[in-house]
Amino acid sequence: MKWKKRVNPFARPEAPPELGPGSHDLEVRREPIGTAAGRGVDLVFVIDTTGSMSDKIESLLATCSQFADDFNALHLNHRIAIVSFGDLRVPGDRIQNTTFTSNVEVTKKSLRSIPRNSGGGNEGESSLEAVERALSLPFRSGAVKALVLITDEPADQHQLNADEMIGRLGEREMLVFVASPPYKYFQRMALRNGGQWYRISAHTNFNDLLKMFRDLAKKVSQVVSDVYQVSDGSVGDYLRLKPPGK
Repeated sequence: MKWKKRVNPFARPEAPPELGPGSHDLEVRREPIGTAAGRGVDLVFVIDTTGSMSDKIESLLATCSQFADDFNALHLNHRIAIVSFGDLRVPGDRIQNTTFTSNVEVTKKSLRSIPRNSGGGNEGESSLEAVERALSLPFRSGAVKALVLITDEPADQHQLNADEMIGRLGEREMLVFVASPPYKYFQRMALRNGGQWYRISAHTNFNDLLKMFRDLAKKVSQVVSDVYQVSDGSVGDYLRLKPPGK
């Protein structure tokens, strides 16, 4: 009987190239990009994986299939990737990502084995650096790009500025959805980029999280579908035709 070697989807490849002095980013692991069939959507979950986030990860895992089901119901050809993060100021905390996949079972497996970070005892996590990592992933040409940021801490802004990141997301025509504490920059990040903001905290209970993620799945799929119906897949044109708040 042969035993299959278990593969960690977040693991680094062996003997990675050096990143250069002062760099804290891990290399982006790429996969061949196939031709999108029909209306495509590439979705990235950007997830804080520090200690207080365990129940958020479990609730996302419990509702993960709904994202795929809702995409399929609206005939959206979908792929999903995951970016995990903690606090880069804390030794051992890292930003890591999976490759895109259309297989929801692979996404679930990635969520089950997601690397956990410490976060330290200080306030703030490296959510902006994690969003920056998400922007570097190999999105398909012609597919709508969507990002879901999930964190229960403020953003550390010593290296990156939240308003500048909001502008970069707009330039890349990303649809952005955020579940976070009520910081204005997180709210702007979602509302200015065509998405929706959801309030969570370290104390949000599991049932409320399940309800939130179910609503989030429906909202993401519906907004992506609207982008195709209103502007033939162009997020920029969609936001010009349907400005945020209208």
